[in-house]
Amino acid sequence: MLSTLASITFLISSVTINNNERVYLIPSGENIVFKMNTKGVVVTGTYDVKHDKGIYNPERNSDIKRGDIIISANNKQILNINDLSHEINNNNQINIEYKRKNKIKKTNIYIYNVDNISRSGLYVKDKVIGVGTMTYIDPKNMMYGALGHEVIDNDTKELVELSNGTISYNDVLSIKKGENHHPGEKISQTNLENIDGNILINSNKGMFGKINKANKSKGYPIAYQNEIKEGKAKILTCIKGNDVKEYDIEITSLKKQNIDQTKGITFKITDNELLNISGGVYSGMSGSPIIQNDMIIGAVTHVLVDNIEYGYGLYIENMYRKQIEF
Repeated sequence: MLSTLASITFLISSVTINNNERVYLIPSGENIVFKMNTKGVVVTGTYDVKHDKGIYNPERNSDIKRGDIIISANNKQILNINDLSHEINNNNQINIEYKRKNKIKKTNIYIYNVDNISRSGLYVKDKVIGVGTMTYIDPKNMMYGALGHEVIDNDTKELVELSNGTISYNDVLSIKKGENHHPGEKISQTNLENIDGNILINSNKGMFGKINKANKSKGYPIAYQNEIKEGKAKILTCIKGNDVKEYDIEITSLKKQNIDQTKGITFKITDNELLNISGGVYSGMSGSPIIQNDMIIGAVTHVLVDNIEYGYGLYIENMYRKQIEF
């Protein structure tokens, strides 16, 4: 349920948690904006370059497609757009190495000078920016968990291969109300100047890194799967400014899991205030912590598109396991 700024829109790990030593985490619910710098430069599209001998397009003439990741040019590692631009501006032809669907390929890109500008026919990017919700902070080491699911690149349709990244707390401006088949979305400020933490991991259980400070201090024990019950619970999330509030939900079903999936908890939003504002689960709510009996039990991950009052959650036990793998 990740919303981009343009919209502003397995087996269980062998790592064990000692049940006799209860883990305490600080639940958050705060809105975050994140920037992930990719490993290599992602091709977002191509265009025709008209030159004195005809028309060149790297997709037709060099087998470069949207979603390809350029990792080297003329045997030099490409880490960002500046690296690629240097090669484009100083050569008439570059030999590139690129990745497509985890396979390494090679080809030549041709550069043409048009109106004194070097043209390659490539549209590229080196970062992914989005919004979501902070789930928890681990007070022992100031590691955080957020989102509860992976960040997918819209161009590659795969998990973003992370070089490094940053997160910033930002105010929520409003919530665009949704309806069935059309979930709503969080509209957020997008200031990335004040960095509040880094991003170390992008995984199918969420985004993890180090946070500079915790805005709250009260820790909640994590619940194990056998301690979670159907019935009343709450989510913590922010729908205006930076004010995190509790909202009522009903846990309608629980899936006992031996595999580390993301839809173990099914819930329904029952809080009238939240329903009146959002219509149900919305894009950008991912990561909102779920609380039951003064324990943190999970994180919101998905919306049921056919009935947006319902959503899914990841067990916090599984999310925390992913954090402590690193």
